[in-house]
Order: sequence, then C-alpha cells, then structure tokens
Amino acid sequence: MANNQSRFAELASLINKSAIEIDDYLKTQELPSPSLAFDAEADLPIPPSLFQSRDDIVTACTELQALALGPLAHLLRITSPAETFNIALDEEVSYGELAKRCGLTVSDAQQVIRVGIANHIFCEPRKGIVAHSAVSKFMVQIPHVHDAVGHVSEDMWPIASKTADAMVKWPGSEEPQHTAYSLMNPSGLSLFDSLQHDPEKAQRFTNGMTFLQSSPVLSVSHLLKDLSWDTSNVPEILVDLGGSHGSICVELLRHYPTLKKCFVEDLPEIVKTATVPEDLIDRLEFVGHNFFTEQPVKNADVYFFRSCLHDWSDKYAIQILKNLIPALKNGARIILNEICLPEPNTIPFYHAQLIAGHNLSMKQLFNAKERDAEGWAELFKTVDLRFSLKRISCSPGSMLAVIEYVWEIEVPVIGDEQKIL
Repeated sequence: MANNQSRFAELASLINKSAIEIDDYLKTQELPSPSLAFDAEADLPIPPSLFQSRDDIVTACTELQALALGPLAHLLRITSPAETFNIALDEEVSYGELAKRCGLTVSDAQQVIRVGIANHIFCEPRKGIVAHSAVSKFMVQIPHVHDAVGHVSEDMWPIASKTADAMVKWPGSEEPQHTAYSLMNPSGLSLFDSLQHDPEKAQRFTNGMTFLQSSPVLSVSHLLKDLSWDTSNVPEILVDLGGSHGSICVELLRHYPTLKKCFVEDLPEIVKTATVPEDLIDRLEFVGHNFFTEQPVKNADVYFFRSCLHDWSDKYAIQILKNLIPALKNGARIILNEICLPEPNTIPFYHAQLIAGHNLSMKQLFNAKERDAEGWAELFKTVDLRFSLKRISCSPGSMLAVIEYVWEIEVPVIGDEQKIL
C-alpha cells in the first residue's frame, strides 16, 4: 500500500517511532529518561544498535523545524552569508561555473555553498550541480530579505566575539558607543552614529528593519488587538515618537475613524521624505523632532513608542521619557509597543532562545536591553512617581506587548476644594 503521508507527517512519525525505541530500552534497563536537569548523565546511555534511532531523531527534528517554520522564517532563524552567488531562479549551475562568477576556486565555492545546502539554502539536485531552494529563492524574490540577512551576517555576527571584551573594558557603562559593535568598528562610533557616515549601510539597515517589521510576530494586527480600544477609549490625539514614515499611524487612523489626529515624530532628515496618503491629509502630520529634546506636541491623549526604548540603556530611556513630562496633561497615556521579557521557564525553549538572543544583540549593538515587567516598572518609577501602570497585554503569537502607563497628577483634598499640582 502506498504511503500517503506528507513529508511533514512522515518526519513526525519517524521522531515518534525512534523516541519510543530509545525510551523502551531505557525503561527496560531501568536507566533514567533523557534530561537536561543538573544531575543528568553527560551522554545518552544507549547501545550502538540505537545510534541510528538517535540520528533519525536529530535529523528529522532539524528538517521538521525548518518545515514548521517555513522557508523565510527558517532563513532568518539561521541567517546566512550575504554574498550574492548569481544564480537565476530557474537555473542549475555547476560548481565550476559558480566559482568563475564569484572569483573563487571550485574547492572554495563548494565549501561555502555546501554549508548553505546543509541548512536548506540552495540545493544540489545532482552531484556538482547547484540550484535554488525555497529558502534561497526568497532572498531573491522578497524585497529587503537580502538586506536583513546582510545586516545580521556582516554587522552582528562579527561583533559577537567582542561582547565580553566590551563588558570588561567599560564595566557598567550605559553609553551607546561602549559596545562590541564599537570595538569592531575602526571609527569607534556607535551603530547609529556610524550609519550617519555610511549612507549605503544606513539604507541596508533601514531596508532590513523594514523587512523584519513585516514578520507575523510583529504584525500590526497584534497591536490593534492588544490596544483593546473601543468607542469609549479611542484617543483623539496620538503622537508616535520615532515613527519613521508613519506606517503604524496610517494603520491606526484607518482602523479607528474617531482617532482625529496622529503626529508622527522622527529626525528631520527622516520625516522630510515621508508622504501623507490622500485619505489622511487632515489627520496625519509629520514633525521633525529629536526625542532627546522637549516634546513639542502638548496635551495629546497618547504618546506612543514602538520598538524604540529597547535601543537605549536606562540612562537614555529615562531622558526620553522625562522629555515628555512638560507636554503631559492629567490622564495622558504612554503606550509602549515593546518586548516585555517573560518570566523564566514560562515559554518554550525555542522561543526563549530567540528572545534571549535578541536581548543580547541589544547589548552588543547599543549597550541597551529588553526589559521585563519589573524592568519597565523600575524605569518609569525612576522617571517620575506620577506614572502608574495601567496594564500589560501580549497576544499569543506576538513578540511585542502593549505596555500602558498613565500620567496621574496628584489631587490632594484641601478643605472643600481640590488642587491639581
């Protein structure tokens, strides 16, 4: 009878079958089940007859993970060298031809490309012949994927070896130029400062971030759900700090017709290239503003940050938030759309690996960090005690939480009157 199982189900069945074989042996021999606990055995105590079962599990898990993620998410999970190997989408090329196109020897081309093939980037349909896989195809087809991978491969991977050196050289520093990135950068500048002097790299960084923001875990749909706005609590005026070209505000304005006005603030050189869609001419406005200076839009209902404060250490995040205070009216809301680190041992290790790695990259690049609920609370407490936490909400499947603080001016009772301080 023909096997009608898909490859996806076939791999899952193989994992299950092999795991049962090993588990049955361990039970029969009264050996402990595989574990990563402190007192676990250093090696899995199985005989050579079960080595194939173990190999089947490891191999199938690797492929099943890639299939479960899909080609694009798999690519971002592992990243890859950002070289262009000049293979047309419908082309099959020999290693000899590829070596000529890349200026490499055949041996060097094989060594590099076969690492990619082992991670499902390109494939070798016949010995010595290279073609695109779904993963490499998307590097060509989807805008900015190549830039995102290039940023990770060329700007982030090399600095990993300097992480500990930076911590030792600048212990406890919160300065953005005291980073692993700065140690690898001949100018010694921070990432943001160096991008100002390298337009090509700055464009790649912008393109890469644009692509990453399109990831399902960063979808605006999560924000709309976690805001929990209805007719009773939709703000009239919202200010989006660090909002670039206004993509988030465009979504908010179109989703909430009673949101009267959004001001998108970013550096003047960024907003000068922004355009307002025709249907939002009277409701969307761009403002050139550096959030290290006093907030110019006064008495708004909401001041909004999306993935901004994680780029800055507490020292600078405090400055950014303090610059809002002269503009705040009583009851104004500060809404952050940022990572809120989960409590230890509350999410699957796969997700924990991604978030922990992302957190460390903030240290390596900016001397900054992601924060948990306690970290956000401590930050706002340091800024001003008149900020009070309203809620933290994070929908399943979202990397970013909605963290909402309210500015509450004390109203002590004086006789029969109240005085707003």
